[in-house]
Amino acid sequence: MPRWLKEDAPENDVVVSSRMRLARNLADTPFPAKIKDPQDIEKVHDAAKNSLLRSSEFSYRRLSDLDELEIKALTERHIISSELAKNNKYGGLIKSVDESISVMILEEDHFRLQSLVSGFAPSKAYSNIDHLDKMLSDDVRYAFDDQFGFLTSCPTNVGTGLRASVMMHLPGLTASKGIRRISSLITKVGMTVRGAFGEGSAASGSFYQISNQVTLGVSEQDIINRLTKTAGTVMEYERNTRKGMYKNLGILLEDKIFRAIGVLKNARRMGYMEAQKLISDVALGVALGIVEGQQSSELYAVMMDSRPAIIAGESAGMNAQQRDIKRADMMRQVFSK
Repeated sequence: MPRWLKEDAPENDVVVSSRMRLARNLADTPFPAKIKDPQDIEKVHDAAKNSLLRSSEFSYRRLSDLDELEIKALTERHIISSELAKNNKYGGLIKSVDESISVMILEEDHFRLQSLVSGFAPSKAYSNIDHLDKMLSDDVRYAFDDQFGFLTSCPTNVGTGLRASVMMHLPGLTASKGIRRISSLITKVGMTVRGAFGEGSAASGSFYQISNQVTLGVSEQDIINRLTKTAGTVMEYERNTRKGMYKNLGILLEDKIFRAIGVLKNARRMGYMEAQKLISDVALGVALGIVEGQQSSELYAVMMDSRPAIIAGESAGMNAQQRDIKRADMMRQVFSK
């Protein structure tokens, strides 16, 4: 279970987590796409290490020192991006013990600062990342323009450099085909809907990210306020849709949910996509009061812990069938209580 995931997190019947990411670059240093001089590469790494490793809360690793399985697991835990995982020759990572705070080094920008908190808590997530940003900026000079704000490799991040998002479980809107309508509505206020692993990823098990598209010409507080309002509206739609589904389907919905529990309790092999879908069904049952004895946070945790690289642990030689067997064992332990 991710150590940052809490049982009593706010609005966790719909919201899994809130995340803030800040893009930052050093002044007078080539951006990652152009960086070639080994001294410049070390300058970026040293800037982060010298600022943050004064605290015993943080640890540092070069991605080149990690094996493929470790890198995949970090991606599945949302600690690093798929882009850094693919281009990890010069990259590095600084993270807190519970992985709620992290810094990707030499991804698309010199630094990608991240804060992850459980449930619906955008302001708390921003407070954490703002503190980290101040720790770093006390020792380094950022690439900053008085007119445009923070300068970044991608023009869409120029300005605040802030990407604010919430991970939401939306089985009601998925089943009712309401995601497209919601996506159209929130685009008008500068927000977007993405899959669970961000831009370009597909939704899995009815889990989606809602995040801001605009970083220039708005303040950090504007972004947080807009995300809070938008996510609140989506939560209301989702809860109303769930209630409508139960009212219309009744025992048919109950049957679907308890069949999911039956498979999770008894299967001997289970692929990740199947597990994700079944857990999503049970989480819907928990939220509607159909299923007792389970908590949303526990279901989110087992969903994350059963991802391919995470479930393999240190067993680099584990094949897909062995992972499916181990995943089924995990499900039986959780759902047979």
